[in-house]
Amino acid sequence: MGKLALVETEARADELAKCVNCGLCQAVCPTYLVEGHEGKTARGKIELMRGMLDGRLKQSTGIADLVDDCVTCYACQTVCPAGVKTELLWTALRQDLASFATNTTKKRRALKWTVGSPKLMKLGVRRYGRMYGFNRQRPREAKLGKFGLPVFNGAPYLDSLQELYPAIGEEVGRVGLLIGCSGNLSAPWAVDAALSLLRTVGWSVVVPKTQGCCGAPAINNGQWKLGRKLASRVIRLFDELGVDWVTSPDATCSSAMSTDYLNLFADDPDQLEAAMRLSAKTIELGNLIAKALDEGRLKFHPLKVAVTVHDSCHSIHLGGGNRWRDLLRAIPGLEIREMNESSVCCGFGGSYALMHPVTSERIAARKMTNAAQTGAEIVLVSSPGCQIRLQSLETGAVEQPSIRYVAELLAGMAI
Repeated sequence: MGKLALVETEARADELAKCVNCGLCQAVCPTYLVEGHEGKTARGKIELMRGMLDGRLKQSTGIADLVDDCVTCYACQTVCPAGVKTELLWTALRQDLASFATNTTKKRRALKWTVGSPKLMKLGVRRYGRMYGFNRQRPREAKLGKFGLPVFNGAPYLDSLQELYPAIGEEVGRVGLLIGCSGNLSAPWAVDAALSLLRTVGWSVVVPKTQGCCGAPAINNGQWKLGRKLASRVIRLFDELGVDWVTSPDATCSSAMSTDYLNLFADDPDQLEAAMRLSAKTIELGNLIAKALDEGRLKFHPLKVAVTVHDSCHSIHLGGGNRWRDLLRAIPGLEIREMNESSVCCGFGGSYALMHPVTSERIAARKMTNAAQTGAEIVLVSSPGCQIRLQSLETGAVEQPSIRYVAELLAGMAI
């Protein structure tokens, strides 16, 4: 195959020039930690990008597949002393190398017939859920399958939700809620927890019934045409809603709206302006709830338990951080035991866990080993996908901490 223009990569070449090859990204790169392959680190990928841009290297399937074997957690961005914004690089490079990557055809078909065809997907999910779906009252049954996310009996959850959930007590404002594909198909308890917490602290919650995928699966997998189509729908939907804030129980969706859309529409001034409006009012769920804690509008019942916290990559590396620990510390009797590498990815990465199952499982096993070493009774996660990834791991251990969505625990203890 002949050389194709690296349009998106060239447009972001200034970021490549910042890298000083220090290698600090190695210590936080989940794929490097379990495989030891330099080409999968940020430093390695940047060298490959430089080589392709200056003609030393040719675009190839080998390079494209190295780039594809990235969880897109962006821990490398957080640790980089030179300030390289890898959030601008990895998905752009995947877009440019899509025609070379081994998994491109598989991904394109999967995305086309799922998030790219929402009506067909809805029918398929409804039927699959009735026939094979897990019982939503038993969240631990939500485990990754060979072909995708687990589906609960009763999905899609959006069918069961109201358009408006009034605040409990005095209303402080209105929040738009994007429930995310994970909440809609696999983790309805995450949506329930978000609704409960938001209403408890005075927010009325608007759940648009016409909402769909935020586009993150397409954006992250080099399918930007579909990503732009899905993102445009979300932008238009929430732009017309007239709410004070927009959030999601899934940090990946929140970071897509606050960060990814700005990169996606960088060369489209009109759409970029609308994306900037949405970005300005998008907030990570824990950060919005913590505002109520600061203002004295939220208290918790006591709970004597030891927990450890796994941070969602997209909340701490793209979303500007989260305040789940502040909320947990407000629960009398609760003890937080920090695990080693708490901010290192769990191995989910959306479609990464399906396209690279062996590496994903190795990353998850490392995470659960670190969690178990704390002696905590519960591992708390801030994205439903993390919960599903970690509880899909078959460790064989008798004593293993349970895995829960952090907002679910908080909602159960809120006064």
